Amino acid sequence: MAQWDVRRLVSEVERLGTHALPYVELHREITDRLRKVMQIDAACWHGLDPDNVLLTTANPVELLANGFLTAETEMVAARAVLASEYQRNDVNTFASLAKRRLPSAILSETTRGRPERSARYNDFLAPFGLPHEMRTAMVTRGRAWGCVVFHRTEASGDFTAEDAALMGKLSRPIAEALRNSLRFDAARRAGPRAPGMLLLDATDGIELATPGTEEMLDLLRYSDPVARSIPAPVLIVAAQTRAAGRDGRQPAPLQVPTAQGWVTLHGSLPSGPRDRVAIVLQATPEAQAAPLRLETFALSPREREVAALIAQGLDTAGISERLFISPWTVQDHCKAIFDKTGTRTRRELRALVFFHDHLPAIAVRTPLDAGGHLDVPEIP
Repeated sequence: MAQWDVRRLVSEVERLGTHALPYVELHREITDRLRKVMQIDAACWHGLDPDNVLLTTANPVELLANGFLTAETEMVAARAVLASEYQRNDVNTFASLAKRRLPSAILSETTRGRPERSARYNDFLAPFGLPHEMRTAMVTRGRAWGCVVFHRTEASGDFTAEDAALMGKLSRPIAEALRNSLRFDAARRAGPRAPGMLLLDATDGIELATPGTEEMLDLLRYSDPVARSIPAPVLIVAAQTRAAGRDGRQPAPLQVPTAQGWVTLHGSLPSGPRDRVAIVLQATPEAQAAPLRLETFALSPREREVAALIAQGLDTAGISERLFISPWTVQDHCKAIFDKTGTRTRRELRALVFFHDHLPAIAVRTPLDAGGHLDVPEIP
């Protein structure tokens, strides 16, 4: 591929990232541009939680629209992919790609020409007529914000090292475009207040759902372009909870962006029949949601702490005392925060937090609490 093609694609993706597109639309726009330089028979995009690199969303629209999957077989494929990510050893997992210098890999190259070494190939790719696969994690500043799987049929032939190199160059700008999409599309706080709980059987059938759960599931379905009864994040948490149980470790919570705020999912293994999973779904507490929103500006963990305290109105001395750091260190963090958020003063930063955070809550008439504050969830 000519060098100008790569530069043009990077420029196009960067431009798209400034348009505040919903991420499903962003997926489509990026895929359309890539098809001008690369054969793609079907693309399947996923969201990733940048804290733990767990899948948060799945967008298999093209697999369904192009006839590779049906409503009946989509769950079979999803189970195969989730099993490869969380339940058994397989190659080119999204978590492993996110750590690589080149975050893009071709199945046939990784398996040295023997794709049947991959359980995912045997259970999903080959049976569904998609033997050729290339995966890419979208990473910026060491954080993965999404990933994509490109598929080809036997007739189209395999992907090339040039294709993988191109996606490696696009990983950062796509990650930043996805991060911007979340900044504008998902950072809303006017979601439901009461948590819900699901009890899933060994085949992920719903045994029990508490009142309020359906409202949470509707939020997750809105962010999942495929209208499934159980949204993808719930299945992801169920799979990784079972895997954690087998390994004797604690399952990690999953934070998912939705059109009305972040939703946190906690999985656990209750007593009783094997492989049942209990999942609690709740609006992410404000003390956790604010740092998530600030991270979409690529702030470091310490910078997010400082920015959150600035947004609360603390001065340099107050921040220094709260975080046990010197006033000069606070000033250094402030400079980095201003550079990354495009602001120049603490007032501008507080205004930014207001317009990207409080204003959406006000627009949907979020009630005030007894102290005159927006009534948002707090940590119990």
